[in-house]
Amino acid sequence: MTIQKKFGRIAAMLAVLPLAGCGIFSSSDPHEPNELTDFTPRVAVRTVWSTNVGEAVSKNLTPVVTDNAVYAAGENQVVRLDRQTGDVVWRAEADGNITAGVGTDGSYVAVGTDRGEVQVFDAEGKTVWKARLTADIAVPPLVGAGRVVVKTTDTRITGFDLITGERAWHYQSQAPALSLQVFSQMAWAPAGILIGQANGRLLALNPEKGNVIFDAVIGQARGITEVERLIDVVGRPWVDQEMMCAAAFQGNVVCMNSMNGRLIWNAKVDAVTGPVADARFVYEVDSQSRIHAFNRQNGREAWVNEELLYRDVSAPIRVGAALAVGDYEGVITFLNPANGEIIARTSLSDAVRAPAAQFGYGAVFQTVDGEVAYIVQEELQD
Repeated sequence: MTIQKKFGRIAAMLAVLPLAGCGIFSSSDPHEPNELTDFTPRVAVRTVWSTNVGEAVSKNLTPVVTDNAVYAAGENQVVRLDRQTGDVVWRAEADGNITAGVGTDGSYVAVGTDRGEVQVFDAEGKTVWKARLTADIAVPPLVGAGRVVVKTTDTRITGFDLITGERAWHYQSQAPALSLQVFSQMAWAPAGILIGQANGRLLALNPEKGNVIFDAVIGQARGITEVERLIDVVGRPWVDQEMMCAAAFQGNVVCMNSMNGRLIWNAKVDAVTGPVADARFVYEVDSQSRIHAFNRQNGREAWVNEELLYRDVSAPIRVGAALAVGDYEGVITFLNPANGEIIARTSLSDAVRAPAAQFGYGAVFQTVDGEVAYIVQEELQD
């Protein structure tokens, strides 16, 4: 199967679902990444600790910070780190290279492997159970409420009993001909488990039984070719006590009431990451690595930063009083969240593809070569 690639930028992200019986597309990006420009530092940033957990075999490995640990994965190992020092507490070997993870509730840790399995470890790094899946897993498992929830590349969502590993339920959605090979993640919300779909919809499922609580439209397919009609919900949905937001490629950022899914606002954007919000704005990265800030209350665009065009910018995260993004070279750029101005920079060892994890007045980042680093923002300069 061949498709004329209308968008050079997205061709390298295209992946065909296994059941469609086709291969993976690839193409060179016709755009050169912007060179980094000089700026006046306004914020001091510091790497508190850095540890290597092993090279990632996929783009879908992201660290998780719990009340007493940092969990990360690389190659075929799950690693527990001390939050304060980054020292390795234990390493546990998975039965295969890890393609998705980590998911944890602080007591149990789950990952997906290239053997088409989900494997669950306890807080001491011992395997509790593993289960064969119906297809490969590229989305980090979700752990909690007595369940381990996994989403496989055949669009099946399965809930397993957290303790026994027995299958409790499954949900099957319709598989599109094409989907994007970008980071995606499920999230807990008051309304249920939020799961973005490749058809532009956001599901909320009941964690106990797997039934649909609501089904919201984030983007609607338009155009003639399958590439033009790509409408995947991307990244991790954002959730707090008032609002939940999700974004779709070639679609919108949509924010809803977190209790009932009632629409608050939507804004047109060609999203490639999940949205991130604070008290004032909702932040989003588009397919050209522009960083957008939308007013949290009404969705009006407050500012756009275009200085990092085509640098494969990662999902934004608040680091102290700043907003931080990683890129394809491992450069962490810090922005003033009020106006998008660049105010600081630091570098890690390799590309940052997956979202960072919030921790105190900083965040934990993971690079594709396995560096896990805790970076904090210190004093603001006058």
